[in-house]
Amino acid sequence: MKTIIYLTLIVINFGICFAQQASDYFTVEPGLRWQFISVPLDTSGNEIDSLSYCRWDLFFSESEFEGLPAKILITKSGPAETISFQPYVDSIIYHLSGTIGYEYFKLGVIKNLIFVIDSLISDSTFSILSFLQSMEQWYPVYRFAQPIGVQYEIFHVDTTVTIDTLTLPLRLEYLGTRLQDETIETGMGTFDCKKFDRTLGISYLIILPPPLPPIQIPIIYVHDYIWIAQDLWIVQGLIPSIDIDLHFIGQDTIHIPALLTKLDKVTAVEKGIPIATDFTLEQNYPNPFNPSTTIRFFVTAPSITTLKIYNSLGEEVAVLLDKELATGAYEVNWNASGLPSGVYYYTLNTEGIVETKKMILIK
Repeated sequence: MKTIIYLTLIVINFGICFAQQASDYFTVEPGLRWQFISVPLDTSGNEIDSLSYCRWDLFFSESEFEGLPAKILITKSGPAETISFQPYVDSIIYHLSGTIGYEYFKLGVIKNLIFVIDSLISDSTFSILSFLQSMEQWYPVYRFAQPIGVQYEIFHVDTTVTIDTLTLPLRLEYLGTRLQDETIETGMGTFDCKKFDRTLGISYLIILPPPLPPIQIPIIYVHDYIWIAQDLWIVQGLIPSIDIDLHFIGQDTIHIPALLTKLDKVTAVEKGIPIATDFTLEQNYPNPFNPSTTIRFFVTAPSITTLKIYNSLGEEVAVLLDKELATGAYEVNWNASGLPSGVYYYTLNTEGIVETKKMILIK
């Protein structure tokens, strides 16, 4: 009798572990397209349908990226009337291993929020946006075997920012929590889901004498709730509304409304149809600039990509990028505070294509 009980427990535990494998939640083949509806919520949590828009995520390919086998999705957003004609302009990259779903960290919706905060900081030698972009790499975001309600650290970095004459020690951290499983309704029906809270935060640090740890005073903490269904991956997301108190730097409070993204339907895209835009290198913005500018480009296939800056004499003055990139849209910020005014050139080399554009630094 005891033997039967032990065997039963082993089978049950095996079933639990097996169900928690990250690969069980992403079993689809390339060519599948998730079609979402994103809708802002008012202060009472009601959907503002007049402001809704579509988001399409297309499972583009499986290939190696930054040393790991990856599932590469390309994504785009826009009005329902034009979404089918728009190009895919960004990418989402996953690696699944055991009970962990890794995601290549890239700033998404939060990028616009960080840009607003950046614009309020007078320290021209530091950009929160650029700093976060320097953190782009693989991170264990979805831990399917994590105990429910136990927060885990994905990464944290301490740094300092100078505002006028005030130097602020800050901590930037990315945290995860596996929450209680939930059953949700979508445009495709009802799904039993694993639920995660991804939190990106910035806090002020009060430094104490060693060995005491610093005290964190929260400045910005943005939650991003994700629901994952077996065999379909992400089927819903919610970024709750937040109020960011900026009085400590002499600014008013910023209100960011909530955003609900829910699955509408999944479509199998025919193989062989064009699903990516042509390679593009955009003109930097702003231009002329002082002292920083942003360069945007789109690559249509995984490729070793370099982005270099040259002065008017043809001398290389900066290497902004030299790495393998997946299909998708990218942007790179360049700060030229240590260089003189003049004409500069930026050259992108990817997919065997080399393109150069001119920009002007005016101080």
